[in-house]
Amino acid sequence: MQGKITRTHQSRIERALADQAGVVLLGPRQVGKTTLAQDIAEARDAVYLDMERRADRQILDEPDLYLDEQMGRLVVIDEVQLIPGLFGALRGQIDRRRRKGHRAG
Repeated sequence: MQGKITRTHQSRIERALADQAGVVLLGPRQVGKTTLAQDIAEARDAVYLDMERRADRQILDEPDLYLDEQMGRLVVIDEVQLIPGLFGALRGQIDRRRRKGHRAG
């Protein structure tokens, strides 16, 4: 049963990524959000960052510089709630990309 649930959620997220500029996975602890995010990242041209890892947090010390370098790629940020100051940079990135015609992903 686990595989069917994962595939159902994965296809929903893939559809959302095709339509939306940003997608958030929410849910209780230990239900597979990280595994699902990693599976999606592995299937695409994506970069996966885990905010529980100090090295990944340091990559985003200058979020606009890093995210500008990743233009056109899916950026998965796991445990983003650990860095609340990042949300403003993400909103700005999404707005700038939309103005440049990148409406989804």
